[in-house]
Amino acid sequence: MGRPWRNFSKQMRQAVHPGSLQFRLTVSIAGLIALGLTSVTLWTSWKMQQILISSHKQNIVDIGDRIAEDVILYQEMEDMFTAQQSMQKAIDNRASRNLILWVNNPQGNLVAASANLSNLTWQRFDSPRSLAAIFQVNPLPKVYHIQDRDFVACHSPLMVKNQRLGTLFVAQDITEDQRKFVASVQTLALASTVAIIGITLVLAWYVRRSLQPLYQMGLMTKAISADDLAEQKVELDNAPSEIQELVETFNHMLSRLSAAWLQQQQTTERQREFVSNVSHELRTPLTIVRGYLQSVQRRGDNLTEMQREALEISMAEADLTIRLLQDLLSLARADDGYMPYHLESLILNDVVTEVVRMAERFNQRFIELEAESPLIRVYADADRLQQVLVNLVENAIKYSEPTDPVTVKLEKREKAALIQVCDRGDGIPLQQQSRIFERFYRLDAARARSTGGSGLGLSLVKTFTEGMGGEVSVLSQPGEGSTFTVTLPIPPESTP
Repeated sequence: MGRPWRNFSKQMRQAVHPGSLQFRLTVSIAGLIALGLTSVTLWTSWKMQQILISSHKQNIVDIGDRIAEDVILYQEMEDMFTAQQSMQKAIDNRASRNLILWVNNPQGNLVAASANLSNLTWQRFDSPRSLAAIFQVNPLPKVYHIQDRDFVACHSPLMVKNQRLGTLFVAQDITEDQRKFVASVQTLALASTVAIIGITLVLAWYVRRSLQPLYQMGLMTKAISADDLAEQKVELDNAPSEIQELVETFNHMLSRLSAAWLQQQQTTERQREFVSNVSHELRTPLTIVRGYLQSVQRRGDNLTEMQREALEISMAEADLTIRLLQDLLSLARADDGYMPYHLESLILNDVVTEVVRMAERFNQRFIELEAESPLIRVYADADRLQQVLVNLVENAIKYSEPTDPVTVKLEKREKAALIQVCDRGDGIPLQQQSRIFERFYRLDAARARSTGGSGLGLSLVKTFTEGMGGEVSVLSQPGEGSTFTVTLPIPPESTP
């Protein structure tokens, strides 16, 4: 139950993550569809309203024209209706609940009006005269919005047999039709919104299903390790042709990586064997040569000053070469996994104090020791820790002036102990700080030769520190010196 839920939760986070391809495709396509549906809805609503208003306008124009025809028809019956009665009769025949008609004579007086002028809709106006004042602005059919109601009205001369009887006003209340139109538009908008939501959900499902082969490919590639590159091959069934092509390209890349990795492993192994064998074979004769040099130096009472200086130089170079060989052997053993670490609870203050005193004695330099507590315990290998400290302290001494201070700081954290070796030397450029722990890498080859550096000291520091379960880092700025920080675990029983 837990794993499916985690997979589902991960897929949901990918679906809503703004940077995911699924989110971008879904939002882009859904946005285009929403824009299209909204545009169609708005255009349809506008067009429907134009058609509705046009039909009302045409209706009142037709009614106005028919009024004149009706008046002529009633006037032809002279024995029955007068001119005024003919107009009243024609208006009454054409009037309805939402449609009123009236005629004003040229002096603006009411001549005839439909009987429904007293309805509630029209009682809000004082008189036909006030209505005429509102509607006579434009003779053409026009929509008026008056007191929360909508009207279509127009007026024209009432001509009968080339004789003007007055001005005919026609007004229709279209409020109910407008409300029905607004309700229809709201229904259309709601339907469009539901359609957009539904399309978005279906589209999200379809996009997720279409991208499923990519997810499967990602899961397969996560399971690939450097050791089984040759056996791994990504296979996807029922995937689109573009993804199948990507899978084939990826498999070709895996094959090339496997061949390159195997070649690199073989080359690295041959290098390790060569370095280990050469170091082992050279260490014994060099030790013998160093022993003879010491013997000659002890018994050389009749040696000249030049001969003594030559012996001292030979001794120093032999010591340097033997130490270099020892470092190479240590790195080779660590690479092969044969470097033993005897981890135990140690008092860090004692180990650091011993290294500092030894460095002061051999280099004639004062080294300041700052400890947060007189008793800081670490869980480490005593010999390897001593080698780490010696390399860091000697590195600080080599790359700083004799008058510059060198400081070693000890600090205890909640689950670790910190050792900081600080100097005021030239510092290390930022772009080179990530490479100083590589083997044989030196910032300044000329200066390294003058100080006797081999480029293996910091590599040993990193290897030994990580072998003891710790970490090493550097913080440096050109012209202000460097600070190397070693973090080592503390024994479980000393954890607060």
